[in-house]
Amino acid sequence: MAEARSRLPLAALGFAAAAAFSCWNPISAPFGLVVGLAALVLGVRALRRGGGGRARAMCASAIALSAGAVLASGLVLALTAGVGRELGGTPVVKVPPRGEVGAELDAAAERTRAARERARAELEALDRPAGGQAGDRAPAEQPGSSAEPRR
Repeated sequence: MAEARSRLPLAALGFAAAAAFSCWNPISAPFGLVVGLAALVLGVRALRRGGGGRARAMCASAIALSAGAVLASGLVLALTAGVGRELGGTPVVKVPPRGEVGAELDAAAERTRAARERARAELEALDRPAGGQAGDRAPAEQPGSSAEPRR
């Protein structure tokens, strides 16, 4: 049991060091955050179990180092996400004003109106058999049947 107590502060210090080494980089900052929290928990557990002066010093070092790593990782992640800074420069995608967008959509609708109306008329003609109502098709004329398509 005494052997397990002496290893816990060392493990906490090792995890804290790993968290400190990985907290500065935006790619590894999530790892530093998780490992730093784990090292913090291990350090507190080891400190509560007690031990000699050396074990207490290692626990205190692990707690301080892991707390710093957690804070640094959180700061790096927040800055990477853009928290607290104003985006400057020219935007990558320029957003046109609302009036301009509406006018452009109206112009596109006008250009394609004839083709859409012709396609709609052709579809309605296919749905309507000669002299009947829409939906009065014979079973052989249903889409996907083996009957020859009408032209």
